[in-house]
Amino acid sequence: MYKLISLTIDNYRSFCDPQTLYLDGREGHSVTAVFGPNAGGKSNIVKAFVALANSIRRSSSPNFHLPYEPFLLRAGKDQEPTSLGITFALDDRRYEYSVSFTAERVTHESLHEQSPKTGRMNKVFERTPEGLNPYAKQYGFGKRLLDKTRSDTLIITKGREDNNDYSNIVFGLLDHITIVSPSPDVPTPLFVEMLKNDAGLRTKTLELLKRCDFSIRDIKFTDVALPDDFFDQLPVQLPAEVKRAMAEKGSTAFTTVHAVRDEEQTIVGSRDLDFWSQESMGTQKFFEVAVPIIDALENDKTIFIDEFGTYIHPTLVHAIISLFGESSSKSAYMILTTHGTNMLRELSRDEIVLVEKNYAEESLITPLRDLGVRNGEAFEKRYLAGLYGGIPIVED
Repeated sequence: MYKLISLTIDNYRSFCDPQTLYLDGREGHSVTAVFGPNAGGKSNIVKAFVALANSIRRSSSPNFHLPYEPFLLRAGKDQEPTSLGITFALDDRRYEYSVSFTAERVTHESLHEQSPKTGRMNKVFERTPEGLNPYAKQYGFGKRLLDKTRSDTLIITKGREDNNDYSNIVFGLLDHITIVSPSPDVPTPLFVEMLKNDAGLRTKTLELLKRCDFSIRDIKFTDVALPDDFFDQLPVQLPAEVKRAMAEKGSTAFTTVHAVRDEEQTIVGSRDLDFWSQESMGTQKFFEVAVPIIDALENDKTIFIDEFGTYIHPTLVHAIISLFGESSSKSAYMILTTHGTNMLRELSRDEIVLVEKNYAEESLITPLRDLGVRNGEAFEKRYLAGLYGGIPIVED
C-alpha cells in the first residue's frame, strides 16, 4: 500500500524558502486540514503537488514546459531553481524523490530508497549538471537513459518508457492520488465519469446521499453529442484532430431521480432532474468532493481537496470528515485546504496545519502542535481569536 508522508516546496509561487507539509494526522480521521487567510498560500500547496505530478507524468512530451514559477518578492530568487519533493512509503519501505528546475532545464533530480536491512536511505540515482552518480546504472538509470533524456525532461519520466522498476513505483504513487481543485469547465467533470464507470461507487454514493438526507433516489447517465456551437464558444482554437476526438466522445447528460408525490404526500412516480441546471450549487459541490472521497476510501488512495467546504453545510462537512474516522482503510488519506473553522471542533491537534505569510509575503507552513497547543483546547475559538495566527488581519 502507498502512503504519502510529506511534500516539500522551495522557491515556488508564494513559497520562498523550503517548507514541508508533513501528513501526520492518522490518529483520528486520517486527515490533514490546512487553514489560513485568503492569499496565504493554501492553494499553492495543491498547485505545487499538481506541478510535480504533471512534471513526472508528462515531462517527456514534446510540448511540455517545466512549471517554473519562482518566488518574485525577494531579489535574485527568479534566478534560482524551484525545488519540489515528496516522501512516501510502499509496503513500509520509504522513498524520497525530489527535482529542481528552472524554466529551461532540470538542475537536480534524485531518488532514495530505504534499506530493508539498515533502515538508511540509499541513493538510487542522483542527476546533476555533471551527469549521474556512478551507481545509478545498476538501478536502470545509466548514461544510455540520460543521453535520451532532454535537459528539460525528468529522468524518472524517461525511465517509465523503459519500464524501469523505480519509475513504475513513483508512477504507481501518482495513480493512488486524486486532486479535487477548482478548474475550468469541461464537457464531462471527473466525478461524473467516475460514477458512470463504477457501479459500486454509484451504490456507495447513493448510500451517503440517503444518510445525509438528500432527496435523490437514483442517478442516471446518457451519452449525448456536444452542442453544434460548443467549439465556437471555447476561448482557444483547438486542432482539428482534437475537435474530432472530442466530438466522437461527446458528453454525458447527468440526471438525478426524485420522487413525485400527490396531495397526501404519497409517492406516485418519479422525475428526472438535470443535475447542472436543476440541482443546487451545494448539491453539485457535495458530489464533487464526496464521489472522489468514497473512491479514495474504497481503493486506499490519498486525496487533495482545495477549498473544501465551499457551498457545503457544516453538518455535511462533518459527515464527510467522519468517513475517514469510520473507515477500516489503513491507507486512505485526505489533505484539504479550507476556511471552514467549524471543522476545528472535530479535529485533533496533529490533524491541523496553519499556512500564512510573514511580513515579507513568504508563505510559511506551521503544524498546530509546533505552537505548543494541547489536545482538548477549543481550537476554533482560539484560532478565530488570533491566538494561533493564520487568520486575516482586518483593521477597524
